Amino acid sequence: MDRLAAVPTDDLAARLSAIAGLREVLPSAEAAGAASARGMLGRLTVVEADAFSLDLRGEGDAATLIPILHRAGAGGAILLPDDRARVFGEDRFHRFAEARPLYSLGDDWVVVLAPPLRRALAAVRRVASGPAASRRALLAAPRAFLREELGDDVDDTVLESVFRETEAWSSRVVGLGLWRKRVLPWVPLATTDWFGPETGGSASGAARPRGGIVVDGSPVPLSASEAAALALRVEAAISQGRPAVTVEIDGKQVELPADHDTLAALHAAEVAAMGRESARPTSKEPEEAEALLIRANEEALDVEGEVARRPASPSGLPAPLATVPKPHQAEGIAWLQRAWTAGLPGVLLADDMGLGKTLQGLAFLAWLRAGMASGAIPRAPVLIVAPTGLLENWRAEHDRHLAAPGLGRLLPAYGRGLAEIRDAGPDGRPALDAGAIRDADWVLTTYETLRDYDRDFGRIRFAALLFDEAQKIKTPGIRLTDAAKAMNADFRVALTGTPVENRLADLWCIVDAVHPGCLDDLKSFSARWERGDDPGRLATLKATLDRGVGGFPPLMLRRMKEDRLPDLPPREDRVVAENMGDVQRAAYDAAVQTARGDARPGAVLEALTRLRAVCLHPDPEGSADDASFIATSARLRVAARALDAIAAAGERALVFLDDLAIQSRLAGVLQRRYRLPSTPMIISGEVSGRARQDRVDRFQSGPPGFDVMLLSPRAGGVGLTLTRANHVIHLSRWWNPAVEDQCTGRVLRIGQERPVTVHIPMAILPSGSRSFDENLHALMERKRNLMRDALLPPTPTRGEERELLERTLDSA
Repeated sequence: MDRLAAVPTDDLAARLSAIAGLREVLPSAEAAGAASARGMLGRLTVVEADAFSLDLRGEGDAATLIPILHRAGAGGAILLPDDRARVFGEDRFHRFAEARPLYSLGDDWVVVLAPPLRRALAAVRRVASGPAASRRALLAAPRAFLREELGDDVDDTVLESVFRETEAWSSRVVGLGLWRKRVLPWVPLATTDWFGPETGGSASGAARPRGGIVVDGSPVPLSASEAAALALRVEAAISQGRPAVTVEIDGKQVELPADHDTLAALHAAEVAAMGRESARPTSKEPEEAEALLIRANEEALDVEGEVARRPASPSGLPAPLATVPKPHQAEGIAWLQRAWTAGLPGVLLADDMGLGKTLQGLAFLAWLRAGMASGAIPRAPVLIVAPTGLLENWRAEHDRHLAAPGLGRLLPAYGRGLAEIRDAGPDGRPALDAGAIRDADWVLTTYETLRDYDRDFGRIRFAALLFDEAQKIKTPGIRLTDAAKAMNADFRVALTGTPVENRLADLWCIVDAVHPGCLDDLKSFSARWERGDDPGRLATLKATLDRGVGGFPPLMLRRMKEDRLPDLPPREDRVVAENMGDVQRAAYDAAVQTARGDARPGAVLEALTRLRAVCLHPDPEGSADDASFIATSARLRVAARALDAIAAAGERALVFLDDLAIQSRLAGVLQRRYRLPSTPMIISGEVSGRARQDRVDRFQSGPPGFDVMLLSPRAGGVGLTLTRANHVIHLSRWWNPAVEDQCTGRVLRIGQERPVTVHIPMAILPSGSRSFDENLHALMERKRNLMRDALLPPTPTRGEERELLERTLDSA
């Protein structure tokens, strides 16, 4: 309410944005009897959008661009219900010549556009009224087009947060063409008629559609168009990381899992309804090719990587390598050389975090460049693809580990370097100077740039292609993954410490990018290996990847820190429990009460998210002073005591939490508490790659004494070396223990010289009943232990999520 009162009366968009925040907290306040909403405030629904994706309706010159609004803070979820989304995308957006700050959607619904989103949609609106060729150019490379429209002053991180890729842009190269939706079925639909004679018709005598799906034992009859529409919703949910969509069965909203099994069933239902012949894609070629189309290896094995021995080149460490590698790194470099000489199309270097995958990759590429200089290997550029935030880290690691000339002349295909090689394609689309790429010695770019300019990169034959943090290409069927698989490279190396991040199909997709066909097609792989979390069976899969066959080197090399770095300083884990105070306990009880009896779709994840937030802090936006802000949270009290001891010892700490608002406030609290000369540095998704590396450098090279940095687990948990810190505080826990281990790996890695302490604060109940924090910790430890022994997916399953909630509610 204070925020609303502070907004000028003539800034309607800002006032409605404040009302949207108020409306979000009203339901829980009303349930607790602390507030009531009457009149317009009780009826009005205000939603704030800060990201969008695009759809295309119609064909040919009549095709219309349809923007779909998202909420980045909710994991990129689609913002509006289907009916309101249609009102906005098909009517209100096109009704006005310019993008507006807010739109009325009828029936007391209002959507407010965040300023960066409004600027991007203004460019889309101009294109929507222009020639069909402009619309096709936008659809061919949307982010590249928007980057052209918005100018080079727009940071890549901002652009990535505003525009969301969905399967609508998905497309191994069979040519150029318009991307068509792919379905990834690997569980065949039963051929029996699920509905039986009693559901064969309706009371009016109209025949019901033949086919459909079964959800929790209940039949859902679907026509062809209904099945296709529902499949699109499921595809969007998969790409956004949402676990489910909802369908209506007999007037009730039922949760439908958002996974590829569901897509398989929907595709089969569509085929059954419209006939197999009419369900086949048309053979008519589009007028203009817009993306590289690949053989996907998803439903059947369409392409296999060729194995052909390459010219022998002297093995051993390359002359430019200025850093003496550790024994396991020298083994890794030799393994890469053997794999290249043996003629493998590619390999997966899956060493644990902190074992120096970057050094091994650079040393191998330097060996290749030396072979080119001697004439033993044909000359061609090498390409390194990395997340935006790690590009400057790659340049710094190159200069640190390789003496001049290193890998030779660098072409930085990002930021200003990208702007310098931009060109215009013959069809008006944004393009790159392929000659500049071909003439470089090594090229450094992002996954998103590779996707946006796939045709330009695809024209170049690269001697080697290295994918850093290769879990970026773990999702089959989206354009970013397909663009990576479409590249023309003689040898590919994938680097990742987490080859299985969410599900076992992640591993299949990464391996398919470096050695197509090695793990069969996706349908067969899933049927064989994803039939349940059997550690014995998964250990067998890992063993098949770890050992070579027929005299060839193994496809995968995976070593763990505890096995390969015996001299690494010791690690101590301190799990510290603290009783909740009265305010936090009241908020916890309210969250528990809200969760009880809530059978709505998505209620389990919503309740867990609410409990997780309350256990971090019950009132993060309160106006309490610094001491009260800390005292109100059991976790913060534990963290503060740990930081007091760290400061007294003159040591340094990393604090991981993903709530950006609490990050910002905590930075000020810590500066005042420890009388720091400046606010502690923050690394989050809102920090650009260059600024991120600058902050890492400042932290690593700062004067002796206490310092602390705040990081988001996703943005700061990969690719960074922060060994000046020897303490890690996991203030908020990530659901996935692999992600949490990545965060700890920023400190516990080569270069660390002091013992490392990992602090895990937990908010517990004074009654002695097990709290949410305790139940989550037990689940994560169980998943972590299984993950270390086999390639078990670390993300909790829906069943484990439900079990976590039930245990928490039963203990409250």
